[in-house]
Amino acid sequence: MVGSLCGTLARRAELTFAALAAEHRKGWPSSEVTHTEENLRAIDRAHGDRVAIRPFTSDEERSNGADWEWWFHSGAVGFGMRVQAKRANRNGGYDLRYRPDGDKYQNDLLIEDAMKAGCIPAYVFYNHLNWPQIRPGKPWVGCDHGPFTEGQLGCTIASALVVKQTLRGARVSTRYVKHRSRPWNRILCDGSESSAPSLEVAYGRVLSLHQTALAELEEKAELSKSPSGVASLPIRSASSNELGRVDRHQHDGEEDRRWADHETTRSAAPLSPTERALREQLREMTDRPVRRLPQRVRAMIRGAEGEPADERTAGAVLVNLGSAET
Repeated sequence: MVGSLCGTLARRAELTFAALAAEHRKGWPSSEVTHTEENLRAIDRAHGDRVAIRPFTSDEERSNGADWEWWFHSGAVGFGMRVQAKRANRNGGYDLRYRPDGDKYQNDLLIEDAMKAGCIPAYVFYNHLNWPQIRPGKPWVGCDHGPFTEGQLGCTIASALVVKQTLRGARVSTRYVKHRSRPWNRILCDGSESSAPSLEVAYGRVLSLHQTALAELEEKAELSKSPSGVASLPIRSASSNELGRVDRHQHDGEEDRRWADHETTRSAAPLSPTERALREQLREMTDRPVRRLPQRVRAMIRGAEGEPADERTAGAVLVNLGSAET
């Protein structure tokens, strides 16, 4: 994994996994901001020739719900993600009900502003507790750079729609979110498949996460129209075969598992008119191929000075995944 972005992401995940566990044991865990800054700086140091970073300010994050904007490109084409980072608490849960303005959930702000910026809304979770795979020894996502290790769960990615789904219910399910997130190095692996460009492979994996989450959001909303409102939910793609049970022995000596940390098959409320309109936007975004980068992103790649024209999109991490012709 030496020299690859995948290798750097794997090492950062393992370091995050170990550091956060140690911090919780000592009672002074670092914030999401600290872990984000350490990880992004490490990526910049290891890949300064292909990475450029412009983080959001705290004021910008309050308005757009994101910690950073992540663009992956090859030449002048690529795709972007708006990312919100969440650090796991001592029991492995996340603060997902945060309302920066006291009104809307941070999750809603993230999704809405990501749409305006032409980005896919996503979460990165910093974890310190493992949850096993249903097929031990086999990676959740194909990757040729090395075997799966539990430390790679230190940094995982999930669609923002996964968080939206759990926020629509009466209970916030940490298990639901964990089972639908994947190690970031195995989603954003560069060059693991020689048959396709790295950009296309990474884009396909990101879209798969998002499309599966969108399908499940719609399916659970549809269940509310049935007489019983209760059913087992099939999940499109192979992700349904990857769900495992939480490793309970790791919680010995900790406070009892919170009632909220349980996955449920109860249906959610029907989608509102606003949510239905947003769903159509998201579906259109995830159905299109990689396309030409926005002018503001192309300007950053060229190293143009000055503030971006759109203040909502001031922060970005730009990663070159190839050398496609512009």
